[in-house]
Amino acid sequence: MSDCVEVAITSDSSDQLWSCCVWDVRTGTHLISYKGGGAPGAHTLATISNQYILTGNMVKPMLHIWPINRHEAISTRFILPGRPTAVAVSPDGAYCVVAVQETINVYQLATGAMLATISRHYQAVNVLRFTDDGTHFISAGQDGMVLVWSLAQVVRVFQKQSFNALYSFSDHALPVTDLYVGKGGMKALFCSVSADRSCKIYDLSSGSMLLNLVFQEPLSSVTMDTLESNVFVGTNEGPIYSFSLLSPPRTKEYHVDRKQQQKNVFLGHKKAVTCLSVSIDGETLLSGGADENVLMWHTKSRQQLRVIPHKGTVTNAQFMLTPKAMFDQEVKLNPIFQPFQKMVYPSEKIDDLIVEVDVKENVRDFVAGKELDGSSRSVTSGSGQSNQQDEIIKLKKEIQHLKSINKEMYEFTVKNVMNDG
Repeated sequence: MSDCVEVAITSDSSDQLWSCCVWDVRTGTHLISYKGGGAPGAHTLATISNQYILTGNMVKPMLHIWPINRHEAISTRFILPGRPTAVAVSPDGAYCVVAVQETINVYQLATGAMLATISRHYQAVNVLRFTDDGTHFISAGQDGMVLVWSLAQVVRVFQKQSFNALYSFSDHALPVTDLYVGKGGMKALFCSVSADRSCKIYDLSSGSMLLNLVFQEPLSSVTMDTLESNVFVGTNEGPIYSFSLLSPPRTKEYHVDRKQQQKNVFLGHKKAVTCLSVSIDGETLLSGGADENVLMWHTKSRQQLRVIPHKGTVTNAQFMLTPKAMFDQEVKLNPIFQPFQKMVYPSEKIDDLIVEVDVKENVRDFVAGKELDGSSRSVTSGSGQSNQQDEIIKLKKEIQHLKSINKEMYEFTVKNVMNDG
């Protein structure tokens, strides 16, 4: 059992020992591995509410989910229309966004319903990222485009009328290789890097580009520290550069001179840097590369702390807060995920989606033994089933009543807001 606050989770392209693995960041010790899911592709590893690990298969059109404290994946099969090129899960664990080439599918994990399909990119989508409040997600692809989407608009408007991305950025001339989204919801900053050698920093609230950093090498990965005061950029040739935002340049476009950046470079990877992540205290940088190594660095001194060898190209490497249940085998996590549907769920019926959960007998008896007004009643073995059915009918009527009230309140609010405007 590990008592560290953070752990590192990594994956590689070999699928020889495990699909993904968790490491102690202080010692580099292997803690727990997740097997049977094949080799995850780049940008296809995510956590669900810090209780489950989700990966997209590099070869097959499938997703795999593991309970955080189990080596074996759950039996539910999550079949996709094609091999996933990017995956992201909303912070609340309710929605999963999957890119299959240039198409983006939005799924509800609890029901498996495909809520929307987006086809606005012209080439394969490389990266998907959610904002920390879960209201929006960002997609970037081989076509050099970066699109910002409202999750609510995508789900609600789909199939009813045409809709566009909230923001559409076409500032990159070559494929976008990585994204980093900061904290603060729609008031956050986000960075994108591309093979065109540029790192662009945007403001989500205004939809404007704040700074364009141009390097002398093609860029492959990007991240920022927790305070968002430093940007770390990985290159196709191996060096990792850091750039301080505390004293930003006066010009909107800044060309980074290699000689000036020698004091801010991390040298250790022999091939392209595929992924970057910074610890929550900002003291440690985690990097994975095509040279089959995961390196840990001290950010201030830029010294290597340790090397964790892998069997193939490192496809994912990131820090995560240590889940409480990760090392407790007695904790039973009962997943409620359903197989993904092949067809888009009708948008007018989204409110009718039912989430099925397992209810323990004592909880079921408790619900069946209560009237809506709170008064208790006894349930005998002969009449228990009928009483439960009556209770379900009453609850359904109550739900419909509340829905109608909510609809009237919404219409009243919209009407008054429009009149005031």
